[in-house]
Amino acid sequence: MANITLKDVPDDLHERLRVAAEASGRSLTKLILTTLERSLGPRRMDRLDLLERIRSRRATMDRVLDDALLREAIREGRE
Repeated sequence: MANITLKDVPDDLHERLRVAAEASGRSLTKLILTTLERSLGPRRMDRLDLLERIRSRRATMDRVLDDALLREAIREGRE
């Protein structure tokens, strides 16, 4: 993977990025990469590749969001 060094980032922009990264639970690098990817539009992804990413992500979750969990949240008044 390639590396990029970003120089002369204005202090206010750096702070906004840092706050956004913290709020989203991502590292600053991950937030910037995600933002860049989204700004360049969607990329075509192999369906099997996507399925593997979903399975990998689900494996790290405490529980999976399903209909029963949604109904419970609605009953408890959570959004």
